[in-house]
Amino acid sequence: MFNFFGDGAGGGHGHGHGGGAEEEADTEKFYTTLGVSKDAGPSDIKKAYRKMAMKHHPDKGGDANVFKEISKAYEILSDPEKKGLYDKYGEKGVEQGGGGGGGMDPSDIFSSFFGGGGGGGGRSRGPPKGKDVLFRLKVTLGDLYNGATKKLRLTKDTICKDCNGQGGKGVMVCTSCKGHGEKAVIRHVGPGMIQRMRVACDECDGAGEIIPPGQRCGGCKGNKTRKEKKTLEVFVEKGMKHGQKVVFRGESDEAPGIQPGDVIVVLEQGEHEFFVRKGNHLFYKKKITLAQALTGFTHHIQQMDGRVLKVVSDADTVYESNCVKSVKEEGMPWAKNQFVKGNLYIEYDVEFPKALTPAVKAVLLKQLPKGKKEAAVPKDSDIEEVALENVDMRMEQQRWKQEAQQSGGQYDEDEDGGRPGGQQASCQTQ
Repeated sequence: MFNFFGDGAGGGHGHGHGGGAEEEADTEKFYTTLGVSKDAGPSDIKKAYRKMAMKHHPDKGGDANVFKEISKAYEILSDPEKKGLYDKYGEKGVEQGGGGGGGMDPSDIFSSFFGGGGGGGGRSRGPPKGKDVLFRLKVTLGDLYNGATKKLRLTKDTICKDCNGQGGKGVMVCTSCKGHGEKAVIRHVGPGMIQRMRVACDECDGAGEIIPPGQRCGGCKGNKTRKEKKTLEVFVEKGMKHGQKVVFRGESDEAPGIQPGDVIVVLEQGEHEFFVRKGNHLFYKKKITLAQALTGFTHHIQQMDGRVLKVVSDADTVYESNCVKSVKEEGMPWAKNQFVKGNLYIEYDVEFPKALTPAVKAVLLKQLPKGKKEAAVPKDSDIEEVALENVDMRMEQQRWKQEAQQSGGQYDEDEDGGRPGGQQASCQTQ
């Protein structure tokens, strides 16, 4: 569970130099900064952070340095591993990965935890780390907008407390494999040909140890570990994203002689009924009638925190289909600063009527601009009336490409003036 070999490991001052008294680590500062006691739980720390951050945020007129200290305190106290290091060694212990007193070399601390010597020999790396376990946790867009706490229930192997992971009494090293759990054997596979291979020891079944008859632990049946159910609380912070990971250090399966791996929770966001997220922004589609597009409208949007946004169209503006408007700071919170949000973009889709009555047509012709008068057709012209058909431009372009390939040519989109209908409409002001 202890990870002392991150960035900067080994870069501190050795505690064996100088011979002076080590400075006592301050393990109270960050608790005082947030205004909580040392036995405060994760939810209390989170609530305290939100309260203090709101009060001292620079955008709210607070001191930037004070806000920085509040954020740093929360970053450390909200992380179980960092909090454990801080409670023992103070701020320097967290920065160096452990052992804050006097800038102790992290490798020396690691050795002291796992029985390594403090001499001048090679650096002890401790027990090997076990496998990490990956869980996929489904969350809603609302969870990522508001923040949430999810419970993750899992079953894991834990070292048997009845036998302290020994498996029983009188445990002996297997003399047949000398504790390796496997033996080398030689097999003849043909004339003058042999094969050397290693197989599990048949005396100890690959365990490397032998437990005398009747001496197996009754709690674990000699397996050294037992199954245990545990519930982890996953704190989904505001602004987190699909695919983001929440790591629980050392919460994977335990086994004698190994450092437990991590439980890694990957957030999986489901689709929202109305909103689509892109980065820190939200996108929303709204259908309006032709009358609304021409004369104006008001509509409401239910935001994910329970608020209702009242949207009023711009005065003297005609809305075309695919016209996009934005509402500032009504998007997703930023993960690094939850008081800052992206934007909400609303795309308006104008629904045209399927048909109009003669009376309505007469009113429209009277009220709406007539448009530019068409040039007169010469009297001797051969006039032929044609029919309009519905068309899907994507299908048309695909057909054009196929025709070009069949004729041995190459389709060039520029020949037809680009992609008709592919550009986003703008909102025109009268």
